[in-house]
Amino acid sequence: MSEASVLNAAHPAAPPLRWSVPRPVLAIAAALIAAAAAVLTAPDAATAALAQRDTELVLLLRFMAGVKAVLAFAALGAVVWRLGYPAAPLLSAAYVLAPALMVAAPLLIWQIAPTALGAGLFHGGLALLLLALFADRGQASELVRRTLLVRHSA
Repeated sequence: MSEASVLNAAHPAAPPLRWSVPRPVLAIAAALIAAAAAVLTAPDAATAALAQRDTELVLLLRFMAGVKAVLAFAALGAVVWRLGYPAAPLLSAAYVLAPALMVAAPLLIWQIAPTALGAGLFHGGLALLLLALFADRGQASELVRRTLLVRHSA
């Protein structure tokens, strides 16, 4: 059954509300959320003692934080590009929140703060980003295709 046969002719479907967010506003919002998360979870005395006692663990955790930071900033760049085009408000909110969570995670892990919280933030942000991309798959894939065609023809 097609969508046209389900809809009542007297009530045409309204197009979804679309809006665009300036790219610098997105970067500033993500940076503020990440900075707030880092400040609110400063390491305590027990964490500092662990950092001095087990240097190999600290080295491993900081390497993990670096890898997560690279992935988070790549996600932030993709989101800033995507939100340069109109998107639904709910998707825009998910797109802004996801990389902010992902950027906050490496800051927590680098400070040798509770790493479970950092891992949870990172993977929660990644899951939110993937859900937003899934919900936006038609529009996002069309934008990518159009952008690649323009760059290829130039």
